Amino acid sequence: MVKGKILEFGEKLSLPCRHMNLYFQNRNWNAECVALKGRSIADMNVWLPFMEEGALAVRFPASESQAIIDQFPHLPTDVRWLEAADVLMHEADGWWPRLLIYETLRKLLIQRFSSLNIGLHCYVIGATRLGRAAVAAMATLGFSNISIIDEDEVLLALEVKTLRRYLLGINIEAVPAGTLTVQTKAGSLMINTLTLQDESAVLKDLSYFNFMNQGGIVVDISECCERSQLLEEAERADLKILTGLEVQSQVDVNLLTKLFPDQYITFDDYFESFSDHFESLKISL
Repeated sequence: MVKGKILEFGEKLSLPCRHMNLYFQNRNWNAECVALKGRSIADMNVWLPFMEEGALAVRFPASESQAIIDQFPHLPTDVRWLEAADVLMHEADGWWPRLLIYETLRKLLIQRFSSLNIGLHCYVIGATRLGRAAVAAMATLGFSNISIIDEDEVLLALEVKTLRRYLLGINIEAVPAGTLTVQTKAGSLMINTLTLQDESAVLKDLSYFNFMNQGGIVVDISECCERSQLLEEAERADLKILTGLEVQSQVDVNLLTKLFPDQYITFDDYFESFSDHFESLKISL
């Protein structure tokens, strides 16, 4: 019998975990996602041992990475040097931080876009932990020229410095958001990690796509959504897109495959389920 708990920080479950519970229910699995109400990341090592019975994983946003990994003396290589994680997994020798988005982005782009031109530029929007994971993933995919874009130039400089320490041989550039419209280096891929307000200057400048090559790809992992204004503008510019819902579905499938290796779980089935119930799950939030 399939059983176990997936814990998630927050007073209520996120949209992905709500769908995961529905998926479990439809498969008659004795598994459940549970919100960690009133629990603090800061003192996690105090209370986590008392929550371990039946717990297989703990989910959290990548933005909380530092607070999580600071509590673990031993880290997987990618988590250690990127200082980023998005899940804790309970393994034979205890809890381990893992970074699922890192492998997910590589896997999805390889599967979906075999014609991706890695000889051109990759643009990553956001000096964030998600952005850091995206840069590293694209470097392993073969991109040798990657630009990071953000409004905060101090944060941007620190992010580039961190990544250059480890991604040797990769040309990583800092691009202040205010200079977007004058970029001349053709890009085949853009990955957005920032939640952009509808009237924001960054969204307006990005929407020109003047630096994107014809047939380029725009990926939005800023949130789990079927569409974003950025992706709508990308489609109008005849660019290919990958939605946050698609990426999140693959992240979830990767997690469930690791937790329940004996079960047959496919992206197509999971994504169809998530898409079919997306609006009703949003209303229930």
